[in-house]
Amino acid sequence: SMPEGTLRLRCEGGIMGFRACVAAVGWIPATILNIVLPVVAVWRGDVALPNVMLSDVMASGPLYEAVYTWGFSLSMICVCFVFREASTFWRQKLPSMAPDVDRFVFMLYALCAPCLLGLVAFQYKHDLSLHREDLWALIYDFDFLLWALHVFHTSVFFLTCCAMAYIYGLRLSPALDASGLTHPSDRFWRSSGSWCILMLTPVGVVVRFFHLFSGTALWGILLVLVEVALIQVFVIVAFLGVARLMMELDLAEPMMDLTHIGLYGSARRKAD
Repeated sequence: SMPEGTLRLRCEGGIMGFRACVAAVGWIPATILNIVLPVVAVWRGDVALPNVMLSDVMASGPLYEAVYTWGFSLSMICVCFVFREASTFWRQKLPSMAPDVDRFVFMLYALCAPCLLGLVAFQYKHDLSLHREDLWALIYDFDFLLWALHVFHTSVFFLTCCAMAYIYGLRLSPALDASGLTHPSDRFWRSSGSWCILMLTPVGVVVRFFHLFSGTALWGILLVLVEVALIQVFVIVAFLGVARLMMELDLAEPMMDLTHIGLYGSARRKAD
């Protein structure tokens, strides 16, 4: 049966409090950096095929590096916040799923977030290509170390997101749905997004392998398409998958009164 508090929240629909506002704006920086900025970089000629990955855009100039570092870090802060709130709710309502919740939270804080910071921090000038005439010179160059660190953090980040999607969509989601704890909107984005991540990640690994060993424009285009799709699905699942839950939690247990900081102030005072 559905808990009394949950039934009340489901009927009233929740409110746009602090948690919901974080979920509503947290996707914006990552989406702009993932979709808009690469188009700008290609249009300006700052990157060229086959090296048009987001990593190449980040490394194409100090302004790109600064914007990506700031924007992705801001979105990750928001991701950590909404999942902290969601995981607390999951543990309270589904104690039997505590091991899965703990694994999910551990991977988020110990692997996913640090590796995102690592991949934007370690920027290289040239992507490794096995067809370069100066391959050995590149390996002995300092830039190779930056490339290796960037690739390591990027690989761990994507693989961790895939593992989290498995827990999120195939372990936690069915239990939440069976207990009546999921809004239909959250359930749709969480389930569909998780399956997309689980299917696209292996495709990305294969495409990256051929991109590394062939270095043709075709594999460069395929790789950036898979990369952009994966990152955007990460963003959608992270924020839209818990958006309604954040609104319900804001209604049940407000974190702060937004009127105290000048938000909704005039409307609230008129209503009172």
